[in-house]
Amino acid sequence: MGAEAENALKAGLVRLGREAGGAEPLVEALAADLAAGRFSAPDLAATALRGALAAAAETKAAGSAVLAEVAALNDQGAREEAAARLTAAGETLSAAAFRQDRICNATERAAARHLEALKAAAPAGGVIRAAVELLYAELEAGEAENDPWRLLVALEIAKALMKRAKGRDLGQAQTSLANCHQVIGQFRPGRKHLDLAADLFAAAAKAAVRTKQPENWAYAQHNLGGISELIGLRHQDGAMLKKAVKAYGNVLEVFNAQAHPVEWANATSALANVRAALGRMAQDNVEIEEAIKMFDDVFDALKGEEHAQDAAAARANHAIARRHLGEVRKDEALLFTALEDFAEALEDTSAPAPRARLLHARGLAHLALAGLLPDTQWADRAEADFEAARTLGSRDFADYRAGANHIGLARVALAKGDTAGAEAALEKAEAAFAAEPASAALRECESLRAALAG
Repeated sequence: MGAEAENALKAGLVRLGREAGGAEPLVEALAADLAAGRFSAPDLAATALRGALAAAAETKAAGSAVLAEVAALNDQGAREEAAARLTAAGETLSAAAFRQDRICNATERAAARHLEALKAAAPAGGVIRAAVELLYAELEAGEAENDPWRLLVALEIAKALMKRAKGRDLGQAQTSLANCHQVIGQFRPGRKHLDLAADLFAAAAKAAVRTKQPENWAYAQHNLGGISELIGLRHQDGAMLKKAVKAYGNVLEVFNAQAHPVEWANATSALANVRAALGRMAQDNVEIEEAIKMFDDVFDALKGEEHAQDAAAARANHAIARRHLGEVRKDEALLFTALEDFAEALEDTSAPAPRARLLHARGLAHLALAGLLPDTQWADRAEADFEAARTLGSRDFADYRAGANHIGLARVALAKGDTAGAEAALEKAEAAFAAEPASAALRECESLRAALAG
């Protein structure tokens, strides 16, 4: 993020902190930390700011003499001095100390404190298990709440476990750290965290022994397929998508429809999604058609309320595959069928991330229809979908997803002959992808700019 964007983010956070009633020096200090931090999306930074201010307010309301001194130091912006006062008072593992870590934006210190607390409380031999449970709780909460603090604490716990892991614990530590990098990579532009996740998942998959623990080996292969698919789709990287095909194929060598119907259905849906994407990239009708056929028995395996989310994800993949085929063939009927699938999947999807993905994908289907039919309603519907997806926040592909929706809006504006609107949307998309100068998305922006100039 450039200096101008960082200053704008800091100014916005200061305004938010003042509105929340935070003390000016504390608000300034927190805003400076967050604006210069790893997460540039305003909604994530705002969540982190609110969390730190809430922690400071809780300390102020606690009532003890020591905490009153700590609160006064925090209000003056002297956060580390406040932390030292807690330590001097022997409050090293108390709730106040954990709150102070958040106020100081000290994620590594918080992770170390968590591990010390687990050592004191967990039974012999249970520290690693308890630490893994804690890091996943923090990771899931951070993902659900758009809270970078909790995401980064989970990452630091995972890093600490990785340093200590030996023997059979190593694969679990690699997978835990990989999951942290994958989730954080979805909140941030650039490939750094996603590539780290891919390396760790590959190492865990290599370490798993198929002949001794075939199911664990299959789960490791599914993880490897998932990160390869994510990188491949995000960057239109055919080599990574082919790695995903191989990994998901390995999963299906262990999980079959009779013995493991849910695992089989999820792996089959994921494999079909990747094959359809490869077919779209190659303009290969046959490959996409074969991918669509793979869904024939998937939905039967995912019946029941307990599998509703898996079924919705599979229906989304099915709709995307049909959209790909409709786009390649320029077939209105296929696109209308895809819209029916998207509508059904959206009825069962309330979580922000998958819902944003669905809305974006449906927007592309509407945009494809806008190119085939004279009725202007399809461009309007595409615009509504991209706007709705954009407002769902930064989770799932983070700035990448926001940028993708701005590209969609630029394409809508071009379809409507609105050059000013297309220019404005492209500027926002290019800002979102600035950290990925070699990305396929920026190449698409260049193509759209060429269309504008022409």
